[in-house]
Amino acid sequence: MSDEKYTDWERAARESGLHLVLVLLLQVQLANRSLRDCLKDALVITLTAPFSALLPSGAIFLANRDTHELELLVERNLADPLKTLCKKVPYGTCLCGRAAEQGEIIHVDHVNHQHEIVFDGIKPHGHYNVPIKSGSKVLGVMVLYLPEGHARDEEEVRFLETAALVLAGIIERKRFEEQQESHYQSLIENLPQRLFYKDAESRYVSCNRLYAKDLGIQPGDISGRFDTDFYPLEQAEQFVREDQHVMQTGQILEQDTVRNFQGIESSYHRLKAPLRDTAGAVIGVFGMYWDNSQEKRSQAALKESEEKFAAMANSAQDAIVMVNQNEEVVFWNMASESMFGFHVEDIVGQRLDDWIEPGTSRDEFARLVANLTTPGRDRSTGKTMELTALRKGREPFPIELSISALQLKGQWHVIGIMRDISERKRVEQEKQLMEVQLRQAQKLESIGQLAAGISHEINTPTQFVGDNTQFFKEAVGNLESLIETYQALIQGVESGAELALMIQAVKDKEEEIDLEFLREELPRAVDQSIEGVERIAKIVRAMKEFSHPGVVDMVETDINRALKTTLEVSRNEWKYVAEITLDLADDLPKVLCVPDQINQVFLNLIVNAAHAISDTLQEGGARMGMITVSTQKRDDSVEIRISDTGTGVPDDIKGRIFDPFFTTKVVGKGTGQGLCIAFTTVAERHGGNLRVEDNPEGGAVFIVNLPLNRQAVEGVADSETLTAEQGS
Repeated sequence: MSDEKYTDWERAARESGLHLVLVLLLQVQLANRSLRDCLKDALVITLTAPFSALLPSGAIFLANRDTHELELLVERNLADPLKTLCKKVPYGTCLCGRAAEQGEIIHVDHVNHQHEIVFDGIKPHGHYNVPIKSGSKVLGVMVLYLPEGHARDEEEVRFLETAALVLAGIIERKRFEEQQESHYQSLIENLPQRLFYKDAESRYVSCNRLYAKDLGIQPGDISGRFDTDFYPLEQAEQFVREDQHVMQTGQILEQDTVRNFQGIESSYHRLKAPLRDTAGAVIGVFGMYWDNSQEKRSQAALKESEEKFAAMANSAQDAIVMVNQNEEVVFWNMASESMFGFHVEDIVGQRLDDWIEPGTSRDEFARLVANLTTPGRDRSTGKTMELTALRKGREPFPIELSISALQLKGQWHVIGIMRDISERKRVEQEKQLMEVQLRQAQKLESIGQLAAGISHEINTPTQFVGDNTQFFKEAVGNLESLIETYQALIQGVESGAELALMIQAVKDKEEEIDLEFLREELPRAVDQSIEGVERIAKIVRAMKEFSHPGVVDMVETDINRALKTTLEVSRNEWKYVAEITLDLADDLPKVLCVPDQINQVFLNLIVNAAHAISDTLQEGGARMGMITVSTQKRDDSVEIRISDTGTGVPDDIKGRIFDPFFTTKVVGKGTGQGLCIAFTTVAERHGGNLRVEDNPEGGAVFIVNLPLNRQAVEGVADSETLTAEQGS
């Protein structure tokens, strides 16, 4: 069926239905269900497409590339004989087999000689046979029934081709998930630990091969059984009490224990943890244990050889810790006990990095241990750094760590001397906190300042979109009444009635609703509405990019894009007073920065430029000023210049404009925080530079330099990140 057979409104309705069906198919692709269930839902959605002539009958076959056969996976309202006859269809056989072989959609409008699989009593019908392909690879075929005599419709074909692409995505996604599940199960089975799962009643659900072997059973035989089936009653009851405690408290149980099982005594490390569903509710317990007998014997021997060293080290005031190349603690002096809260017997054998705060501190510690204990690496001594450690109870506190290496029994060990620097850091944190609060206050000030302008920017297109929508509603009513008049004329033609009055009625109706006006204005109204929606979307996108909620880490950032976004969200601040000129370098490299903070710097400078120009207009200056924004790469940095034709910065205050709370604005219009925070953000947080110069054309030029040297930027950020995050 050609497009000419549809009116504009019919075509729009069909396209709307197509989009809805495709959205539903894409939702099926993301569902957490089996491949069969997903394809079953997809078949129903496809068959019930409101704009197609499909009958509610069809099937989906999957291709077996090894046997060159199609295998029936799901069907809907398929005749019972076909469910057996079409269970497997060789490539090239019947319509679906030919579609798989040729990789093209095959259409027939009646049962003919191409239907090689038939049965007595088969009902008349037509077919679409749609190959499901990924690239050139055929994954399957979708068979869809049509009323007998229904001709091939190219619009339907385009829809089915699109639907087949979505089905291909479903098949590949679900097969990948099944493969991952298989790999996960294989990983579990090959772990050296014994693993098991129990339900809320402490009834076994499953276990891995090693645990089943210890019990003398097969893994599949454990489901539904209890500890009393395998252990002495007293021990089994103890295990159940542990299970219930873990599930009720949500706490992890972890301990070393000696077990006597089937006459063999061994040392084990045991762990039990609550098992939760996707909503977070506890539904059982997960258990794991492994034999650590050899490890315990090694620890005992090591402890005996270190007694003399321990006696001397325990008299030291600073914490002294020794770890092996696996970062496991082998020595822990008395000062360490006081600092961390762990007795030596509780910490020896544990990984020290478990008590270094995750993130930068832990990564730095691991890197240093690796350097000092790996053969051929640099083992320079006297390395001192600041890290964040964790006391018992997971309380973080700052330490100063001096680290060096020595070799014992052929293995490299690391000795760390640690000092608690909490008090020193407390003073630094108070300063950092004040700076963070100042930045937050200034950000809130900016949000408040921009809110009214953004509301105005969105309200204008929203208003004319609403007006046009009301116009559409009225126009649809008029067109419906005209269609009714056309239909009456058609009926009159078919019945042979007198047509003169009917034709006049049509003309009168066209004149009544002003058809010529509607044909002229409706496309304009549609274009205006689309433009309005795009304008709203552009503003919303700009606000989202500008705010970067939750982003506190350094990321590679497109500075040109950040500037455009900031100009968009601050549009209402400058559009009445200035024109914008952009001179952005096309080859500008990305800069490592915190986008939220850099956006705030740009916002402060642009708003200040607009205010400076506004002051000149109030003083009788030009009708509109000019704000010029340019970027370029300079050696190892990116330079951003924001110039204005405003009042400029007098020489006698240039040295003060970046000071806290210094402002030349009237009371209520500025707090004096913007430029101070901008300078601190650029210089201290990003290792860059912010300065002001005179604009030769009148006004001022603010110049931001951001370094491209990644190590320099990360070094500046690392020195403040932890404190700044605590302050925020």
